[in-house]
Amino acid sequence: MEEENTEKEWHLTQENYIRFKNIAQREMLHRRAMMERFEYRNRRLRFVMLIFAASLIGLIYSLMSIYLMEGSFLDKKILQEDISNIVKNDGDLRAIKQALITQPKVSDLKILFSPQENHYRDGVALSIVLDDVRLSAYRTGDKTILPKLEPIIHEYEETNPFDKLQTGQKDYFENIRIKTGIEYPKISNDVNNLADELFQQNQLVTEYLSDSKMSFWISVTALFLSLLIGGYQIFSSRPEAMRRILLGILDDNNGQKQEHPNKSNLKDTSEAGVSA
Repeated sequence: MEEENTEKEWHLTQENYIRFKNIAQREMLHRRAMMERFEYRNRRLRFVMLIFAASLIGLIYSLMSIYLMEGSFLDKKILQEDISNIVKNDGDLRAIKQALITQPKVSDLKILFSPQENHYRDGVALSIVLDDVRLSAYRTGDKTILPKLEPIIHEYEETNPFDKLQTGQKDYFENIRIKTGIEYPKISNDVNNLADELFQQNQLVTEYLSDSKMSFWISVTALFLSLLIGGYQIFSSRPEAMRRILLGILDDNNGQKQEHPNKSNLKDTSEAGVSA
């Protein structure tokens, strides 16, 4: 009779062990399903953050490009064609100046998606535009405009020889021309060459300033992105650490549950032996 009771208790202990094992396995599967769902949400969050970062970089680049351009721009091709038509229709220097003043500005959005070489800055010297029209006539072979264009260029150089220079520089050269009076033609070639050299130096200074501004904003953007990426890495590492902790706790609980039925089984067996 006692042996039958001992056998029943042993079977009951085995059933409890199997029941505990099944519960532990179900909990393990449930936890892993939760972890997989958590990781899926984490991947979605990373994808959204990546899209947000790319959009933010594009926006910063666009704003930085607009800021570095500093001012309005004119379409080079349209302006040259307009002046060429005026010259072909026997227009004078006054009409050409008016065409330059009333030339429509190019939108900032168009400038972002087109080379800067296709545009003049607003306030460009008319002498530069006239020289470009003259060069274009030689390139295209349309030399019929040259007999009308050359006198206009010569007239403009006589009345505005220092048009390409900045305002303060232009005033200094004008004072030299006024003070020398009738002696100015003797030094006019040297003064004009000096003005051309100064204009080239101004172009280089402007280019260097633009490069320095670009470098500054690139550094600011790199700092911002490094902070953004560092913050994202800290944020994304927290779920990964939490997942590892939960899996570790789950493994410990599973091991304890597996050990508990074994201890109960050994205890019941020992008690049955003593009773026998």
